[in-house]
Amino acid sequence: MSYEFITTERRGHVLCVTLNRPEVYNAVHGPMHHELSDLWDAFAADPDLWVAVLTGAGDKAFCAGNDLKFTAKGGRATLPASGFSG
Repeated sequence: MSYEFITTERRGHVLCVTLNRPEVYNAVHGPMHHELSDLWDAFAADPDLWVAVLTGAGDKAFCAGNDLKFTAKGGRATLPASGFSG
């Protein structure tokens, strides 16, 4: 599966997931919420994946949390049914 705001890499039974918005300290916005929700559903359905490691791109921050600037500018604030970040 291909994503715009996260990257993934399989290493045996491990799924490495990188939040990939370093220009905003990997803040999570609506589109990333939905990508993460889809990713976690796929992860849960794959019996060959046992562990997921979550990291952030860049060298300044893992994740700044919710992207408030995106929401304040009128960005989509809806969350997937599974909640914040899937």
